[in-house]
Amino acid sequence: MFLRILLFILIGGAQARSWNEKAKYTLKTIQTITGDLFDCIDMYKQPAFDHPLLKNHTLQLKPSSLPKGMKLAKSKSGSFYGFNDTCPSGTVLIHRARKQDLIESKLLRNQFRAQAIANNPTAEGSHVSPIMYGTSYPRFFTFWTIDGYEKTGCGNLECPGFVSTTNIYGPGSFIPEFSTYGGEQKYLSILISRDSSTGNWWVTYNDQLPLGYFPKELLPKMDDYADAVQMGGHVYSPLNVPSPPMGSGHPSNEGPNKAAYFIQVQAVDSSNKLTNFDTEFIKSKSDIGDYYSISDNHGSGQDKYVFAYGGAGGFTK
Repeated sequence: MFLRILLFILIGGAQARSWNEKAKYTLKTIQTITGDLFDCIDMYKQPAFDHPLLKNHTLQLKPSSLPKGMKLAKSKSGSFYGFNDTCPSGTVLIHRARKQDLIESKLLRNQFRAQAIANNPTAEGSHVSPIMYGTSYPRFFTFWTIDGYEKTGCGNLECPGFVSTTNIYGPGSFIPEFSTYGGEQKYLSILISRDSSTGNWWVTYNDQLPLGYFPKELLPKMDDYADAVQMGGHVYSPLNVPSPPMGSGHPSNEGPNKAAYFIQVQAVDSSNKLTNFDTEFIKSKSDIGDYYSISDNHGSGQDKYVFAYGGAGGFTK
């Protein structure tokens, strides 16, 4: 059973490596406080380059530019993110997936299929998956597809796709800071933008760290721009099992600092500037309004466009 709350904004196959194959490229292994293992792999030997479309791809080490007016803050060390050590320079972190993780990645693809916009490439943001990771910590993850999750795509770096470029943090890592209900709020800023020089779609984490990119070769329908963005939350539970909480577990009408919420929702326009969305093209949807809800605020102040979402769950099918 898959339930979702989504905000729609309209704006204009290779196989996974076996463990033995990964081991020959591993220079070091580090661990997090959550017990996860990450292998430090030569960035030029990472799984992405097993994809046949990336055979002649040139690795881009950093974005050629950022949206006008945006500056990156100094990145925190790996210890801030819970790692017991740091991968060597020139390597990237690859979450060591268990066999169960690969099974769950296929399950995630089936779940996401329900929310996909037909025939549009898709890249995801953060989640909590006790089945996939064995803990309830929130994780930063990536998931891509170009065919509505029918045949292409996978989570994190479990198949060729996303290109990682840093030895500090990476897909599958846990998110170390949490907000307090009605108290101190922690924010996670994610930027996904097309590099005007290469056409690759870069992911920048928390205004500090360019994590890597989705190569242009894998996203042929996004050569110049994306025509839609989806944001929000989704939950999953097996049949006859009550659905879990979404967001903070509180309804959206409780507002910021209590419900989960997005702020400063913007787009990067053709002149590489951050711009507000035209609210005429914003549409919200909740699968089951009695259990999960979404509330938005078309403000134009410092927080730009804001929307809250979530609910306590408990729906059974």
